Amino acid sequence: MDVFGPNILYGYDIKCAFEKILLQSSLADDVKRLNIQGVVPAFHGHAHNRLCQVQHHSKYMVGAGKEDFETCERVFSESTVMHRHLRFHHHLCQRTTTLSNHII
Repeated sequence: MDVFGPNILYGYDIKCAFEKILLQSSLADDVKRLNIQGVVPAFHGHAHNRLCQVQHHSKYMVGAGKEDFETCERVFSESTVMHRHLRFHHHLCQRTTTLSNHII
């Protein structure tokens, strides 16, 4: 945690529950000292109750900006679409070309 420095803001689907665990762990002092805070990502926030949303949703967190903290979800979603194309390519060259085209 010291490598990244203080004031880190992370997104986690169950941040509200994870924060309680984190603050009871051996990492608690470092989390407090480095001001590491989390948010519930925009899409997942609607599954939480109103109090949880107000306390943990990304749109209410100062410093979150317009980030929705769902980048990993989008990458995973795109990779499942790409998998359909890759499974039919038997040669490494075809797979590499498909991956390159998708990423670029």
